[in-house]
This record gives sequence, C-alpha cells and structure tokens, in this order.
Amino acid sequence: MNSPDTVVVAPAVWELVSGTDATGVPVFSVLVKRSYRIIEQMELCRCDETPPLRKIDEYYDGGDPMTAAIRYESDLVAWKSATDVVVVGKAYAPDGVSCTEMEVLVETGPVRKQLRIIGNRRCSHRMMLDPQISEPEPFYEMELRYELAYGGKDLISDPEQPFYYPRNQLGRGIAVKNKPETIDELPMPNIEDPDDLLTPDRIILNKPENWVDQPLPQGVGWYQKTWYPRSVFVGSVPGFMPIDTVTAEEEMGLVPRDHLKLARQFRLPAFDVRFNNGASPGLAVEGLGGGDMLRIVNMSPGGMLKFSLPREEPAVAIDIGFGQTVPRPSLHTVCVRTEDYEVDLIWRFAVPYPGHFWLPEMNRLQVEVE
Repeated sequence: MNSPDTVVVAPAVWELVSGTDATGVPVFSVLVKRSYRIIEQMELCRCDETPPLRKIDEYYDGGDPMTAAIRYESDLVAWKSATDVVVVGKAYAPDGVSCTEMEVLVETGPVRKQLRIIGNRRCSHRMMLDPQISEPEPFYEMELRYELAYGGKDLISDPEQPFYYPRNQLGRGIAVKNKPETIDELPMPNIEDPDDLLTPDRIILNKPENWVDQPLPQGVGWYQKTWYPRSVFVGSVPGFMPIDTVTAEEEMGLVPRDHLKLARQFRLPAFDVRFNNGASPGLAVEGLGGGDMLRIVNMSPGGMLKFSLPREEPAVAIDIGFGQTVPRPSLHTVCVRTEDYEVDLIWRFAVPYPGHFWLPEMNRLQVEVE
C-alpha cells in the first residue's frame, strides 16, 4: 500500500509513427498519451493508469462504418494541423427531470458549439402538403452519436437511384420524395443545430442535389472519414453537386474555396493533412494548450464539467542518427469521456527525416520519454 506522501506516476504510454507534416515533409512522430480524472473541484488529476493508444477505429455496438457511427478514432496519425476536441457521452436532462427538449454545450477558447437535443419524433405523410412532425417524447438521457443526428439514406423514393446523405449516411430525417412509404414513421433527428432546425417544409428534398441546402449533422464526437466535408481532404467530393455549388462548409472555411471545380479539373490534392483531424466540424481548434479552459454543459448528471487543461507536458528526446533532438510538444487530441469522468490527452513530438529513400541508411533510432 502506498504511503500518504507517495505520488504514483503512470508509466509513459507512447508510440512512434511516420508520416508527413502540413507541408509534406516526412516526419517521425512520437505520440504520448496521458489520462486524467475530472475530480469534484472540477480539476484534472493524473490517472494511475493510461490506456494504450488506439491503433484502430472503434465503432458503436461493435459495428462497422456502414452500419454504426465511430466512437473512438485511431490515435496513430503523425500530424494534425489543429487539436481535436472530442466529447464522447450522453446528454442528461437538467436537474434529472425528464424533458422533451434541452441543449448541450461544448466551449473552449473561441470555440462554442451548442446542440439542441429533442425527444423522439416521427413524420406523417400528408397528400400535397409538408409532412407533419409528432410532438417530441420526454427523455432523461440521450446518447450523442451521429445515428441520432440529421442524415441517413432514402432507398425508397427511387429504388434505381438510392440516396445517401453525404454529410452523414447513418442519421435520420432524409427523404427525397413526398411518398407515404417514404414519409410515414420517418424518424426525425434528436440532435440538431438550434439555429438551423429541420422544419416540415425542409424535410422533402424533391431532388437529390438539394442536399447541399439541408442542415448540417450535429455532434461533438468523432466524425466519419468518408463523410463530407472530411472526404474532400483525400480528393473525394460527393455526387449530386452542380459545378457552381457553394456549400455551407465552404462558406465556413472548412473546405478550400472552389473545391468542386478543383476536383473536376483533377487539381484537388489526393491527400491533405487536414484529413487527419476527426473532430466534429467546428471542434478542431488551433492553438489549444495548457491552461485553456474547457466547459461542457448538460453532458453529466451534475449539469456541468469545467476544467483547465494541464500545463504539465511530457518531455521527449529523439535521435535518428543526426544527434539528439528535443521537439516541442503539440496537442493532438483532447478526448473527454464524460461517462467515465476522464480526459485523454495526446501530444505529438515530431522530427523530420530525409525521406523514404534514406530509410535503408538509417542506423539509429532512440526515443526517450518522460
């Protein structure tokens, strides 16, 4: 048993990976992970143990990308251009009293993301009229996962041309045609943008290309690699997009200007390092670091989690044969697991190397982590 004065320090959890930086320069990156517990005073206390870095993506319910949303993304990427702020958990009705609507909030630095959480609702078809949406059912808690956000697929309106919402193929609320078999019992999204709600007059797309005008799916967890706008950074843009389309994501600065024209001209890069950022749109934060405050509202039974990121950082020294280098840390990921009251932090320590052609000549690789 440890004496009262003993300080237990978890052993370093780290991995070495290779990749490229934001300019395409090859790098070796040491990724160091530390886990912290959120204690009653709303401070972070270093955990006795830190789980390993995640080597593969993990999906809800043991599923796969075609049937389930991602719960935890792999940690093993060599470079991120910004810090992913990810919150995995549930919405809790304020004061433990059931409600039909509520809001959750994730806020850090200049970034503020607010979501409207709504009880289960369904549609009813009305001939020649907009669908009718039922009143929301009361709830105490709601998992925040993209299956409950706006999106999904419509395989009924045109069986020869099934439609998958490019921003979220797993969600709910999508309908192309106003048909009874498409609309009746269609579930509505539980997670929405309070400033851009899905109203009855917006449910029917009429034409697949109208998807660009629909609400953006909302969440605070990981965002699938194959969904727009993230897919743009591996040179892929969705179909059903006229050449002059300007999406909300383009206006928000989440994708390059004229990215559709660039793709049609084969000028969109096959890979952009921004692809490595997997936080929900709007939660990849530049310049985040020790001392910055994170506030999460209505994602715990107590109502609020509020804490500062630790100022302490790991120290890493790397020698790849050119002498020892002590890189500066860069915070890759802040993953808050609200159900566990824990926070996982991952830092990157990177050194450049000449390139793949040089690797056979490499005669030294030494890493020291504190």
